[in-house]
Amino acid sequence: MGTDIGTLGTKTVLVDPEGKTLAHSFREYGVITSRQGWAEQWPGVWAEAVQATVKEALEWSKVKPRDIAGVSISSLYGGSGIPVDKRYRPIRPCIIWADRRATEECRRLRETVGVEAIYEVTGNVIDPYYGYTKMLWIRDNEPENWEKIHRIETPNAHVIRALTGEESIDYSSAGNYGGLFNIHRRDWSSEMMDELGVPRGFFPERIHSSEDVVGEVTTEGSRLTGLAKGTPICAGGIDAPVSALAGGAILDGDLASMLGTSMCNGFISHKPRLSPRMINFPYVVNGREYLYSFTGVSTAGFTVRWFRDQLGTPETEKASETGVDAYRLLDEAASDVPVGSGSLIFLPHMMVGERAPYWDEHIRGGFLGLTVYHTRAHMFRAVLEGVAYAMRYSLEAAWETGLKINRATLVDGGARSPVWRQIIADVTGVRMSYIPGAQGAPLGDAILAGLGTGVIKDHRVIEDWLGERVPVEPNEANGEAYARYYGIYKECLEAAKPVFRAMAGD
Repeated sequence: MGTDIGTLGTKTVLVDPEGKTLAHSFREYGVITSRQGWAEQWPGVWAEAVQATVKEALEWSKVKPRDIAGVSISSLYGGSGIPVDKRYRPIRPCIIWADRRATEECRRLRETVGVEAIYEVTGNVIDPYYGYTKMLWIRDNEPENWEKIHRIETPNAHVIRALTGEESIDYSSAGNYGGLFNIHRRDWSSEMMDELGVPRGFFPERIHSSEDVVGEVTTEGSRLTGLAKGTPICAGGIDAPVSALAGGAILDGDLASMLGTSMCNGFISHKPRLSPRMINFPYVVNGREYLYSFTGVSTAGFTVRWFRDQLGTPETEKASETGVDAYRLLDEAASDVPVGSGSLIFLPHMMVGERAPYWDEHIRGGFLGLTVYHTRAHMFRAVLEGVAYAMRYSLEAAWETGLKINRATLVDGGARSPVWRQIIADVTGVRMSYIPGAQGAPLGDAILAGLGTGVIKDHRVIEDWLGERVPVEPNEANGEAYARYYGIYKECLEAAKPVFRAMAGD
């Protein structure tokens, strides 16, 4: 069984040792955005969703709980992590990956510690994206909460402990905190923790490989989920690399682009290829050696959902009447719009501030070139194209390290759109593959659970599980047209920077 705690929903899948999906279940929820650039979630929402989806998957599959060999749980990047007290009660909501509030902490770190000093040890830089900067925000702005902290837990580790009673953290989660982890030694950096003022005791002593069994389901865990007491639970990892595994990214130079709430273009390196323009941490397979480096845009799928919810009322209403998905209806409208959306450019940066490769604390989203000529269909296609421009910008950061893309695969919800897949291939000039029916990160978790329990002997079994990939070849003529619009996208980014900085005073 594999469960992924996502930003906007939790999904559980149950598969047999041949990779056949026996059942899956999903629960949707939201994000607390009380201020511009803030993003928080209470962990209770995640715990309830895990319990519900695990129960449903068991019920729908008709599989006996005793026949579940093992479970792995992955999660969104939990940013600050969940600060808990000595009774392991959450002290405040988790400040998740999309939150950009720690700008002042970053400014001070650049002046005192310096980007180079942190990058030399951690392979990562200074930005509000990283968990360690969010922790410092809590320390500086909520000292009463900081004093109460006994441990800081990742979302998946928080739920795992509730089910097993055991604390844990995996290599990908530790590395993604940023300034607290030595990427070269694959261990906590006591030196950086001392320098930053983050107590070593906030974190588990041992860091696990993602497939490690970290505990067994307790009597209480069994009551909550329906899993049998004693069922092994594996450490799991960050959802992006687990999703990359689910997309078959196992070879040096493989790229898995996760088109979920955010877009993570994950590059697998069997040898170190670090760049300050990328986020770098251990992979969920052979994490002591393999590296997962990613770039992307924080609000890729989020912009599509935003469009549906705010501007897609006709499609939503028609979907409720006909049963045809609203996203499919929007896709159909966009497919009739020419390349470039009538010279309309969309900047898909909708959370104020952006991570690698932009590292811009003030960047925002927007439509540029909007006229009365443009329809909602033009606007929706521009949203899809804007994310594709951001993907090309992201790929260029990886190419600068000398990495050559071996295989490129699109995974997760957004990849289901044939219109979007073609746009991405055309804009980037890269041959993409799509795996129909792919279950995303939960399938990667199932692989990890199989490895941890010995049911699966080699992670390369994912090649057999996935079956045939659907290739998406770049259209040369479209690519030439998109090259011009991509240039305009970059010009728009540069031209808007002073405007976005001015808006930061709002």
